[in-house]
Amino acid sequence: MGGTRTHHVDIRLLAATNRDLADMVKRSEFRSDLYYRLNVFPILIPPLRARGEDIPALVTHFVDIFSRRMGKSIEHIPPETMSALTSYDLAGECPRATEPD
Repeated sequence: MGGTRTHHVDIRLLAATNRDLADMVKRSEFRSDLYYRLNVFPILIPPLRARGEDIPALVTHFVDIFSRRMGKSIEHIPPETMSALTSYDLAGECPRATEPD
């Protein structure tokens, strides 16, 4: 930053948002040059509320992480628990499930 020499770098950038950046560019609320650099290979993922079939795999994943972290052995998730989790109304945004390791 601020130097006079060019430094070549090789990076990969992953960015995520729940906002309509194309619309924001039209309204001059987001830089168009940055939008076109970020939008090279878009990956559109529907919200979790539209992917109920993913919930059992996510539950299993997080139970595995937290059971190891807490030194507990959890062999399975009771069907009633899984049913309650899969039938829960995810009407709004889902908060982050866990902090990064």
